[in-house]
Amino acid sequence: MATKQNIEGKLICGRTARKYLNCSKAEFETLVEQGLIQAYRDEYSRWKVSKESVLNYAKKSQPTNEIRLITENFYNEVINRICTSKSSVKIMTADINLIRLEPTASQGNKYKDGTPFVDFLIEKAKKGVSVQIICAEKSERFQEDVERAYCGGASKHFSVCFCARNHAKVVIVDDKIAYVGSANLTRAGLGQPYATPGNFELGFIIETPEIIISLNDFFSRITNHEFCEGCHRRKDCIEDKF
Repeated sequence: MATKQNIEGKLICGRTARKYLNCSKAEFETLVEQGLIQAYRDEYSRWKVSKESVLNYAKKSQPTNEIRLITENFYNEVINRICTSKSSVKIMTADINLIRLEPTASQGNKYKDGTPFVDFLIEKAKKGVSVQIICAEKSERFQEDVERAYCGGASKHFSVCFCARNHAKVVIVDDKIAYVGSANLTRAGLGQPYATPGNFELGFIIETPEIIISLNDFFSRITNHEFCEGCHRRKDCIEDKF
């Protein structure tokens, strides 16, 4: 979170910023905590926001039909986009493990090492964001997380499809932007909040509508079990929880 001293240029109020970005108060505060929007609270606890940072963020969020290769900064390119999703998140991964988000100022000691990423996805689902995951790894820990989502009332918007054959790594956010690459949803792959992740990875950030439609179609064919009949690994899969 910025301070009054390190924000330059014209300031606008939080309500104006949220209206321009078309986001909720919670989503706006997440952007501030992640440093994507520059803002501080004045002596009356009202948000004062850098107009320039709002315009810059909005510009970066607009689809550009571009396909861009990335070889580093995967946390910001992928995880942060998931964090700011407004309507839907689709994830395809061979493995998913204990990613933790960067700690935020408002968390205090509750998550001093950062919010567990699966917990964050569950909370997203409870707020109405559609979260769908295709995963090959069937670790006991992740199955427990899935069960917790179901028991916690997130099942309406949270679904997991375990597919032993899946080795694709895809993230689609709000059906507008996608990541396709080599990195699993693991700390060494996507989860390191540093310039360079633990593994050497390659990927593409895609904003081309036609490609995203094709990715969504492939995703749906797996979740709808179109490949299950006659699959030689069907016995290795787990029935969908939701």
